[in-house]
This record gives sequence, structure tokens and C-alpha cells, in this order.
Amino acid sequence: MTIKKPVRGLFFDLGWTIFRPATGDWRITVKALEYINPQILWSIPQDKLNSAISKANEYVKNEIYKTEDEELERYTNYYRTIAEMLPEINITKEQAKIIAYDRVYNDSNYVFFDNTKKIIEGLKEKYKIGVISDTDPSIKRVLKNAGIYDYFDNMALSYELGENKPSPGMFRHALEVMNLPAIETVLIDDYEKNLDGASTLGIQSILTLSRPDSQESTKYLSIKKLSDLLLYL
Repeated sequence: MTIKKPVRGLFFDLGWTIFRPATGDWRITVKALEYINPQILWSIPQDKLNSAISKANEYVKNEIYKTEDEELERYTNYYRTIAEMLPEINITKEQAKIIAYDRVYNDSNYVFFDNTKKIIEGLKEKYKIGVISDTDPSIKRVLKNAGIYDYFDNMALSYELGENKPSPGMFRHALEVMNLPAIETVLIDDYEKNLDGASTLGIQSILTLSRPDSQESTKYLSIKKLSDLLLYL
């Protein structure tokens, strides 16, 4: 497995690629853990827990929306649904809104991997750099506050496009705005299914093994940390 040259453009996933959730879970934030006892949460029967999460996810599905206010409304409904369907965790509607507000507006929920800014800055000198990510409007603020937003030439974001990876539309849009042949681009992502979707359009792919449950790919190059990318470009 090798990367064919020349490479002129790089696409980065965001979550578990350039940063991770502070708690290891995007929805169970530090603020959520102030109100939710994890032992009680994980003692709930799996089918009941899954049903609640599935219902709550209806509020954060891939419809087009633009603002952090809309994002806050979605996550407020998400956590309130969880609270209503799982009375065992003893969360009030007001507490659900507090958790949602923190989820949207607290940048410390995102922990950037070591040397992310330095690595992205260095890559920007040689390549066009884009983002392909399933994410929310607040992510632009997070990237700006981290000082790396301006390094990206373009972004294909689920909340703006109304679809999620591995939908071909996400990758087609990214290629159109990058304005490069697919074979001259590389996607770095933490899910093999997303790399599969990109590969169908000719985008080269690298799997990052940053999630705790990650396993090396038999189809794609695998890297353990972002700096390892430099070994293959």
C-alpha cells in the first residue's frame, strides 16, 4: 500500500483525526458527567438505552442548518429526550439545556492532538488542504479559536450539505471546490467506511488509528498519529 504521486491536495476528517472529545465521547461531555452518574447510565438495559439514543438522534440528524443557535436547539432537544426516556439518570429539562449549552459553546470539549497546528501549518506550504467532516456549526468557531481555521482552503461539512459520510455527495463536493483530480488528493479519516466512500471516487486514503477501538486496515495505509502522515506524502 502506497500513496501515488503527485499529491496536491489533502482532505482531513476532524473528530478523532485532528482532535478528540475530552471525555472520549462526543455526547457525554464533562458537563454531562456533572449531572449523570455513568454507573447508573450504563446499568440501563441496552435495548432501552439504544431506543432513547435513537429517538434523541432524530434531533441532530443530517438536515441543513447554519447557526449555533439552531445547533443549541437541536442539542437541547437531544438531551431532553434522553432525560425523558431515561428517568433513571434523574436529569431535569433545565439541566439538559445546561448540558446542551456547554456542548455547543465550550471549546474545551475538543482536545487537539499533539502538534496539530504545527503539522497543518507545514502541510499548507505544499498542499491545498480541505476538510470533509460530519459536524456542527460551532466547529468553525472551535477551529478559529485554535488558530487553524485559515489554513483550510475549503470545507465539506455535513450540516451545510445535508448529508453525511460516506455519502458520495460529500466527496464530490469536496473535489469540486478543491478543483483537483481525485487521484491527486488524499483523505485522512478514522473510519474505514468513509475511506471506502472516498476511494470509489478515486481519492487516495489513509486510516488514522486514533480511536481507542481502532484496528489497522488491510486495505489502506494506517497511521497512529498525525505526524506519521509525513512519512507517506
